[in-house]
Amino acid sequence: LYRTDAGVHALRNALICQVPTEIVSLDSPFESKALYLTNWNSAINEFCSGAMKVLDLHRVSPGFCVRRHVSYRRYTYRLAVCRNWELWESLKESPSIVCFSERNYAWRLPPGFSPEKASDVCELFRGPHVMGSFYKHTARDKRRETYPRSVVRTILHCQLSKGEAYSVNNDIYDYYNVTIISRSFVREQIRRMISCLVFHSYDRLPIEKIRWLLQNPISSNFYDIRIPIAPPTGLFLTEVVYPPEMFTQPFPYYRHFWDDLEEKGLDSSI
Repeated sequence: LYRTDAGVHALRNALICQVPTEIVSLDSPFESKALYLTNWNSAINEFCSGAMKVLDLHRVSPGFCVRRHVSYRRYTYRLAVCRNWELWESLKESPSIVCFSERNYAWRLPPGFSPEKASDVCELFRGPHVMGSFYKHTARDKRRETYPRSVVRTILHCQLSKGEAYSVNNDIYDYYNVTIISRSFVREQIRRMISCLVFHSYDRLPIEKIRWLLQNPISSNFYDIRIPIAPPTGLFLTEVVYPPEMFTQPFPYYRHFWDDLEEKGLDSSI
């Protein structure tokens, strides 16, 4: 299972598991695959209706890594911006049902958000960067490492777009989605990127300071300049994509302890 931070939502995710060799061809032919998907989803709905749905499955060869062989991951962060100060102050006194519907699914913000300035930060983030300043890398983690980890990450896509209400249509908030695509991310990277985007849009963080963070990749920088980290509740993992050829011919080859289980009558599927 591809892990996310606590509180982050996963609309789509991938997991790998072993299955008995008697059903090793569960994804072939198509009719057999469709039958397994139907049976599994029926069992899930019976146990906890609407909690999860299995969308697809593939047999994978030994050496496949669910984390390293990914093509890209897409995350979306939801922002809910209150439309005026009168509403913002009144909601503090008497929150509406809309506030509760968005509480765990968006970062609710006061009026004054500038989409133009937020888009400038999105443009700055695109491309390869050393994301050391955006990495939650504690002193304890550093002591445990035998060698420093690479924090070079390439942001393939970073864009602000109009969003919509999560469940209750309303005239209280304007909604924005920040979509970020990359092959991989360091710990808390996206939430720190969103913090920079939001605080710059309110003129509370100069874009020169964000550029400085990218040019000076030290994990303590974020705390040293006291930038609050965006809450996890607005972040959604929306897509995990794999190149099809990696399922059967993984490169590079990653050795896992469960590869030995194939000799004991089990096989891997994703």
